[in-house]
Amino acid sequence: MHKNIKILLACSILIHGGINLLAPIYALFIKNIGGTLIDASATIGAYAILKGILYFLFREQDQGWLSRKFMISGGYFLFGVGYVCYIFANKTIHIFGIQSLLAFAEVIINPSWSAVIANALTKGKERGIYSDFYGYRSIFEGLAAISGGFFAMYSGFNTLFVLMAVFAFGASFLSLFLSKD
Repeated sequence: MHKNIKILLACSILIHGGINLLAPIYALFIKNIGGTLIDASATIGAYAILKGILYFLFREQDQGWLSRKFMISGGYFLFGVGYVCYIFANKTIHIFGIQSLLAFAEVIINPSWSAVIANALTKGKERGIYSDFYGYRSIFEGLAAISGGFFAMYSGFNTLFVLMAVFAFGASFLSLFLSKD
């Protein structure tokens, strides 16, 4: 497996593991800060819609002005910042702001991430590489989803958010080791 694919796999495990620590219990967190189930679904819906709009807005962006490595690392860093912001969120409106930041972070990561993967694939081995990639990531997502409930129940949501941020900052740092080849 190409070095860049290994790095992106590790980054993906970290970021998706972090996301899945919270995903199954997200509505409980929203309820804890005074929100409703509608607020929980609205914040996720706003995230997805904003992300879609931003993809369209950035599709014509000059691709030469920032390196793929910087875009990926910067996006993961912004995820970490967003996760830290959850610690200070005490109103639903704060969550809309955090979701906006996370949407922007994902939009600056994904096109560069996909380009790095495409350049690193070995012709004729694509299916196996993607199978390994998504298989490992899915296992870690599941383990994180199970673990997130325990962390939140026994240590509180703030501990969960710190752990999510550590994973995101770890992915940001690790992505700096991507090579240009």
